Amino acid sequence: MTVLRSIGAVALSYIIVYGLVMLTDPVLIHFFPQQYDANKIPSVFFLWVSTLVFAAASVLGGWICVRMAPFAPVVHLLVLFAIGELIGLAFTARMWPTWPHWYSIAWLLVWPIGLWLGGLGRSRAGAAAPAVV
Repeated sequence: MTVLRSIGAVALSYIIVYGLVMLTDPVLIHFFPQQYDANKIPSVFFLWVSTLVFAAASVLGGWICVRMAPFAPVVHLLVLFAIGELIGLAFTARMWPTWPHWYSIAWLLVWPIGLWLGGLGRSRAGAAAPAVV
């Protein structure tokens, strides 16, 4: 049961981050229609806003992962980090010829920082919480 909970913590955290990013793209397009054209690379403004959304989602994903981890939250966070970076590297390789390079690099850097910041939530909460006997 603990193994399933471990897998669930990592998988659900990744799915939530991915879902938030995918759900916010249509919202961003709605609010900034002039910044997006389906046949072109989005504007720098749109890419930065998307990166900020990804940063916030990464923090949330890190927080969820360590909160759900049945044991060793840092290990779960590292697994989530590795999965995200591998997928990010595949995305970077696919997009490298056409999209701005800074965009992929920014996402590869934002992911571990966001997860780390989200992971701090448990260690601070755990330190402040009274021990239950």
